[in-house]
Amino acid sequence: MVESLVTSLDSVDKEKTTKVSSLVKELLDTKKAIDNAEDHLKSLKKKAESISSEQIPNLMTEMQIEGLKTPHGSIEIVQKYRAYISKANQPKAYGWLRKEGHGDIIKTELSASFGMGEDDKAQSLLADLRSKGVNPNLKEGIHHATLSKWVEEMTSKGIDIPDELFGVYIANETKIK
Repeated sequence: MVESLVTSLDSVDKEKTTKVSSLVKELLDTKKAIDNAEDHLKSLKKKAESISSEQIPNLMTEMQIEGLKTPHGSIEIVQKYRAYISKANQPKAYGWLRKEGHGDIIKTELSASFGMGEDDKAQSLLADLRSKGVNPNLKEGIHHATLSKWVEEMTSKGIDIPDELFGVYIANETKIK
């Protein structure tokens, strides 16, 4: 196949072949430039994170101040809360939330699967559930922003939560106004 491709290119217009070759090189160079730009962007984000969450907060702690006006804006250090429940921890975490009275942050969806030829059964169950005000499809989950906000609220109230179940991450963040 490669031989037939080379043979067929020999019979093609040399000027157009040169142009295609040039465009292939330009494409490869462009893709490499994109990769380099993405690497540079990652590096800049990492640098900004370090300045925001470590360098400025550490200096302000040393200075024993909570805020500061600079020529570039007023700054303050706030805590950033993040949390994540892994698939493996979901049963325990959801159980803990329900037991402790926080089950209302869990979003629940219900669904059912039926085999071939069970369409009538499925339609009947669907109609029955809908007549009772239920839209079937069971799936449980907590939106990451909801979970993070909940962790922030519990922490600010001094309520102890099991960090190992909720993957709690609390970090400083510099806010510039």
